[in-house]
Amino acid sequence: MASDCLSLLPSVCEVLANPKLLLPDDTSLEKLLDWFRELMSQSYGKHIIRHQPSLLQFLLSVTTSEAIDPTVFSFALKLTGLLASKEDSFNLLEERGMLLYMFEPDNWHKLNLWKNASVRCGWLQGLWNMLQHQQAMDFFCKRELVKLVLYLQNDESLFIASLTNQVLAHFLNSTVLSNNFESVAQSSPVSTDWASVTTEVMIHVAKSLASEEQAVVLSGLRLLAVVLAQCSEPLKEMLWTHVLEPLEVLANLQECSLTQHIMAVLQVSASPETLERKAIDVLLHPLLFVTSCSLQPHGPDYDSLLEEQLTQRISCVPLITQSLSSIADLVCKRPLDDIPVRLITLSVISLLRICLGHHPTTLQKAGIYSHLIGCCKIQRCSLDVLGSLAACKENVDTIHEALAVLLLYLQCPDVHATVLKKAHQATLKWFSLCSPSTDLWKNVHHDLFPLLKKHVCDGRWEVRDSTLEFIMQLTATLKGNSKYAEALHDCGMVSVLFTSLSDVEGYVRASAVAALGEALTTTDLQLSTSLQEEAVKHLMTILTEDTDSFPRRAVVKVFTSWLKSTLVFTALDHTLSSVLSLGSNDFDWEVKLHTLEIADVLMDSLLNRCPYSVHTFQSSERTCIKQALNKLMVLGLFDLLLKCLFECDRPVSEKACALLLKLRTFMRETFSAGHSDLTLEISRCSWGEEMLQRCYKKQQADESNCVKNGDQDADPDLPKKVGLFELLELLDLEDMQYILSLSSDHVINSPQSVMEDILFVAQQSEENVVDCY
Repeated sequence: MASDCLSLLPSVCEVLANPKLLLPDDTSLEKLLDWFRELMSQSYGKHIIRHQPSLLQFLLSVTTSEAIDPTVFSFALKLTGLLASKEDSFNLLEERGMLLYMFEPDNWHKLNLWKNASVRCGWLQGLWNMLQHQQAMDFFCKRELVKLVLYLQNDESLFIASLTNQVLAHFLNSTVLSNNFESVAQSSPVSTDWASVTTEVMIHVAKSLASEEQAVVLSGLRLLAVVLAQCSEPLKEMLWTHVLEPLEVLANLQECSLTQHIMAVLQVSASPETLERKAIDVLLHPLLFVTSCSLQPHGPDYDSLLEEQLTQRISCVPLITQSLSSIADLVCKRPLDDIPVRLITLSVISLLRICLGHHPTTLQKAGIYSHLIGCCKIQRCSLDVLGSLAACKENVDTIHEALAVLLLYLQCPDVHATVLKKAHQATLKWFSLCSPSTDLWKNVHHDLFPLLKKHVCDGRWEVRDSTLEFIMQLTATLKGNSKYAEALHDCGMVSVLFTSLSDVEGYVRASAVAALGEALTTTDLQLSTSLQEEAVKHLMTILTEDTDSFPRRAVVKVFTSWLKSTLVFTALDHTLSSVLSLGSNDFDWEVKLHTLEIADVLMDSLLNRCPYSVHTFQSSERTCIKQALNKLMVLGLFDLLLKCLFECDRPVSEKACALLLKLRTFMRETFSAGHSDLTLEISRCSWGEEMLQRCYKKQQADESNCVKNGDQDADPDLPKKVGLFELLELLDLEDMQYILSLSSDHVINSPQSVMEDILFVAQQSEENVVDCY
């Protein structure tokens, strides 16, 4: 493929350099750049320009053209940067003067290209591509290209402004050659240039933060947030010496529109020790202020400013959600010794109560509470954080308070469906902390399950669906907890799940199937045969009759989990043949794929029950293996695998191929050729025609060999039956697996296809030009 693409490259370069021809779309050019990027990562990419002179000719034509299209010029800038990312190509391009032309826009201002946003974007991406080695860094510094990058920080295009931040962050990261940055800078002239440019960037950020223009301040804050998030510690410390003072001034200004951006900077910068405690305090203060908690006293001016912002809905909700997001990042992921996690957890619980209107309204904060009551955004964010806080070991003593407020949300009749789903997820995490000996399981029986039964009958299908999903997840999480299992079965929840199998909404039926499947595996006590049979009967009806694919998928997945379970589901044994048959004939490819999972489990279960040695067999072991293979054949497993092998849906064929390879390996290790004594009748099978064609081709090849060897007694009849061992050897499974592993669009999205499309479009435009004359 690579050689075919390289042979087309000269023609493609010629087309792109010709302004009279119709250009390909941007997508084709981006795909072409992706191919170049992949090529540059290989050893061939180091010297690609020397091997492909058409690239140099294309770039030369771009530098001399007076009518170049902006799209092609942008492509050329990105390509130049990619090529220059390798030192050999960089030197050649610099010798020819192309780097100077491409990356100093003064050279092509007369073409008015800079006005085009795609060109400015291409220039930045070209720089980003190029800055991969010392020579490129030197070029960037000596040509003072950083000044133009900094200028573009305030570009009218937000995408370009954002791209400058990424380029600058990449450059700053690249300048850190060792942990001792300053000593390196003093010992090397090159590093001195890098250090001076680094300092220039830092001074620029500090000046931006001190600007009187809000747009400039915002661009400085955005750059600071990106750099702090990506750069290493030595550089962060240098950066803070420049920006700490103007940032503190900004934090104390009464400018509501900047507060959230400042908090975003503080959130990513909370790991430098000089700022950590102060940053965390500022970030958490909006939440603690609203809930009347505090880590340390704040001055009245600070609190009055915060209160003023919180009384305005436009700033209240973003400030609270930013504060909550900070908790998730700073407290949940890496708990700090001086942060009272219990206090923060109780503050989040208090906020959740306020959002339900359960907090006593005081005259002082009535204006704030009005924005919080019923606010779905804050409720969802708070529930996410409360769920994350369950992972903190300091919260063992707050389980009762957390579950109490979560129960309030589950009891609330008008809570939004998305909020209820978040409440389910948080409840799941807190219940997972409860020991089997706790008295909280009484609440499950008397409070939680009655609520869940009501929700399963809710008029909103989203509520019914999320509730059933929650029951399934809770049951799976608490598997082995005898108190929970008893509560689940004693409260009549299983009966409710059976009823939900007939819900009018397909998504809900699927969730009910999953919940029921999990509920029947909750206890080590063997379930009654009648309950098993009832469950299997309902699930088989869904698999046979349900017109929605989601419930059918769920049924097959439940059967798979039951087969993997340590419990014995005797009622399932009688239906396995029907399950495999129905699954293989289902019109939904995911049902077929899940059915193949059942086949995988059955193969492992039956074939691994018989221990065997590759070299020697006892007669009892061989008999056991033959019995297992015969049972798989009677179940229709081999028919399923071979039918799915020729399916048009690639994932299905790929899975079937993998299982057949697994089976073939087993057969090769177990039996010598022709001694498995297991034959399949292929003439009546859906995959039989394909097999007969393969048998016919093989037979022709064998007959030809027989004639050559003087044997005239070859049997010309096609077989109606074929041995399993012979059939597996007949299939080119490795070749099929390779073809199936390729993505379905690997041909149309290949570099060769892209190049052919570009040449085809150009050819069409040439014909149109001829026609018009």
